[in-house]
Amino acid sequence: MLLVWTGLFATLAGTIALYGAAPHQKLLPRRPRPAPWLWSGIAGCGLGLALLLGWAGPATAIFMWLTTAMTSWSLVPLLCAWLRHRKENAS
Repeated sequence: MLLVWTGLFATLAGTIALYGAAPHQKLLPRRPRPAPWLWSGIAGCGLGLALLLGWAGPATAIFMWLTTAMTSWSLVPLLCAWLRHRKENAS
């Protein structure tokens, strides 16, 4: 089970790093250099997929990997924008 949670966490970290490399990201106050974020995101997603493939068959592992990536890419931008909006309105 540790392999599953490590794979899901690596995928989540990789997708957040890929979001940080996007030009219109709301994760950080200023846009950083995208190259380190991009490569660490690719590495995290690749590691996550490799760990999930080591635990389950290809169909299950890819389904879990894609579901984690899609959920992350759907919720992280909304959460960042919501937190930034709350912070701006509190001032």
